[in-house]
Amino acid sequence: MCKFLNTLSILLFCFVGTISSSQNINLKVVGDDIQGYNVAVYNGNQLLVNNTEEFSLDMANTDFSEKTSIKNWTGAEWKGDSNTIELTRKTYLADFDLNISVIVSYEVINKNIVKKSIDITQTGMPIIYYTLTETSKPAQVPSKYVTFEYDNFQGGFAHEMFPSAGFVTPDNQVVGFLMDAGYKNHYTRTTRRRFNGHGGGFVGMRKLPDPNLVSVATLEERARNQNYIKQSFGELYNLDSGKELKLQLNNQYKKVGSVEISKNDSIYKLNINSNEQSGFEMIAPFKDQKIYTVSFLSKGSTPLALKLFRIKNGKKTVELENGIKYIDKFPTQEKEWTLFKGSILVPYIENDSVSLFIGANDAKDCSLQIKNLQIVAHDPSIEPYNKIAMGETVTKTTYIFVEPFTNHHDFVISSQTRLAEAKKFEGSEIEKMMYANFNMLTWITSIDDFSPFNVPNMNYSPDMYNRDSFFSIVSSYNKELNLSIWNKWAQTQNQKGAVGTIITPYMGSIEVKDNEATIQFLIWAMMNKRRFGVELPKDKIQKAVDFVLNEFDDDKDGKCKSHFPLCQVDVLDFNPKTDRLAVNQGMLAIALRTIKELGYEISDSYIEKAEAEYRNFYDVKRKHLLYDKQFPDIIAITDLEPEFYSLWLFKRTILTDEMVVNHLNQIPLLNKVPNSPHPEYGTTAPLIIQLTKDKKGYSFMNTDYQPFGEFGKSNYVGGANDGIYYNGGSWFRAEYCAYVVGAKHGWKNAQKMMENRAWAEINLNPQWPYSKEFIPTKWTTTDSWWPSTRGLCWNVFILMADEVIGSRTPKMDPDFKN
Repeated sequence: MCKFLNTLSILLFCFVGTISSSQNINLKVVGDDIQGYNVAVYNGNQLLVNNTEEFSLDMANTDFSEKTSIKNWTGAEWKGDSNTIELTRKTYLADFDLNISVIVSYEVINKNIVKKSIDITQTGMPIIYYTLTETSKPAQVPSKYVTFEYDNFQGGFAHEMFPSAGFVTPDNQVVGFLMDAGYKNHYTRTTRRRFNGHGGGFVGMRKLPDPNLVSVATLEERARNQNYIKQSFGELYNLDSGKELKLQLNNQYKKVGSVEISKNDSIYKLNINSNEQSGFEMIAPFKDQKIYTVSFLSKGSTPLALKLFRIKNGKKTVELENGIKYIDKFPTQEKEWTLFKGSILVPYIENDSVSLFIGANDAKDCSLQIKNLQIVAHDPSIEPYNKIAMGETVTKTTYIFVEPFTNHHDFVISSQTRLAEAKKFEGSEIEKMMYANFNMLTWITSIDDFSPFNVPNMNYSPDMYNRDSFFSIVSSYNKELNLSIWNKWAQTQNQKGAVGTIITPYMGSIEVKDNEATIQFLIWAMMNKRRFGVELPKDKIQKAVDFVLNEFDDDKDGKCKSHFPLCQVDVLDFNPKTDRLAVNQGMLAIALRTIKELGYEISDSYIEKAEAEYRNFYDVKRKHLLYDKQFPDIIAITDLEPEFYSLWLFKRTILTDEMVVNHLNQIPLLNKVPNSPHPEYGTTAPLIIQLTKDKKGYSFMNTDYQPFGEFGKSNYVGGANDGIYYNGGSWFRAEYCAYVVGAKHGWKNAQKMMENRAWAEINLNPQWPYSKEFIPTKWTTTDSWWPSTRGLCWNVFILMADEVIGSRTPKMDPDFKN
């Protein structure tokens, strides 16, 4: 412990020396034996973060009959050197008759980043529930606060797609606050669950975890000179406990579509005359950063739709995300009332209004009745849900970074790259961004299950789509993640041996298909054995092997037959099974070689037969692989995915150079941009598109020529979805991997297109500098891009693509172990 030499020193500071000279982040211990010690964060000689404590801890026993707190924790002792500081204290909790030990550690990662870890241990009580809050206080009044989604955040909780917030100092330095992944820090970003029954959509949860994961001083608090950024772990809002206020609804409503509406007391009667969206719309009494419950009784002859949209300057914009969403077909009965009840967390929405629509989609000559429409505002009870088991140590890890502030776009990029650097990940800018995004979308399963869970993006929350999680998790060398989530997949395996398509907390799922998930399950098992030398459950692998062999090639002729495409293009199925798809044939070949490596008897001639059938999908006249033999003018980047698997997993080719190069040369390169790395080329390519013989060379699909059956008929009318989704949209992961395949086969444009496509992911829409599900290839304004696509974490799979191309090594992953 640092001892002071005189009384004056006690009143001032005890310093750990500046980590390095000039304008670099550095640490100093502040305090004394009486007040305790905490750490101040400097940039050179400039004080940035001037805290008086390290954290606060609110605790409860398991029945919540006893509660206690540690407020404003400081260390009783400290030690350190030029790179690290460690504060320690042991505390007796009289209310629990319990000793608790805490270590707070700081580590300077580089000249811009500090890592902070809080380790808490207790050895005397079976379980303690707790919430931990870190409050960081600016040394000077900030010029503004920024979050991942807002350039000038007005305060309150920031429930956004990426948990990041910062303040800008008067001399224009941004001090940003980040956190470790949710499965490590034990939080979840989930705010909703799947609706019960078969009504589809989501409703908000009654026990809402981590709404205040990141929060910022409000304008009112700032006016009182209270400035801070908080990170709170393990706190939930209990909507079924606390206070409720029934809100007065506006009696004014607007008709939508072709509908006749009458209202008698609390009953709305709707007679719908056409199959367009029809019903009524009203302004809901919602305010920013509040929680509400919408409820009503309904009956009728058609399923009910419920929608909530933001209204800005009188114009409807985006759908609200954090609660009621995608309620399109809530089931009703003609003679009995059915209760709808769903909560919603309203995030910061810039004081926009919110419209509430109730009616029907795609219904004609039908009726609906709505009774007792009610909106309740909640002042919920706040409860801890994180837990410390007896004899265990729990850790919370956060990070601080500092750099000159330029603009919000750059802050968003830095939030991602600095997080990756803080976790000691090495790579290019795009690799760091993808790695950070993947970490922020990997959290705990639920408030009762702290096992890891990976969600493709916030729009899909709370669901883990297994095929998406494969690409995400296998890109990391983290043993805990790979084995834990592989085992979650194994738990979904049915009697036939197929693994499930989706895992959704709080509700069930019966969706198990003969898609590529079970093949990926076996590939992942092979990778886990290679990487970690583990023994995996033989019964699970045996059942999966049997399923793949019997389901996709039961007659053993080497031709793949399936009800579904064995790739991401999952908007159709085939009854009976089809053998028309190139990607399916390639995936069978990969599956057979994987099964052989797993130790099962698969002959080389059988594998060679399957590979030859994959090559047979190459049309010599058209010079590309046939996506679907019934639609020979359709070309798809995903048809090269099996070739990528072969290069990645087995370091061997299946297709010839001529096949790959000609295929890639046929795919149009779109979205040409003058300031891209290679402006002579496009920055994106369509995942799947129709080739034509005119000068243009391609066309988006229409109802007359498209391979998606009813999906295409209903979505490709009149060019409304040209360049959108599976009508020419651009998917980064598939596209980038195809370019790597091209590079391995000598395609001259490969490196340039890899660079262009990485540039497009960050810069094509300057308001969205992060990973996306897809990028449109036809658009006039980025306002038309789907907000739901933001932040798809399976794009981190480019780490494996870059390993194949040779631009990165496994050792660049901080979790890699020889």
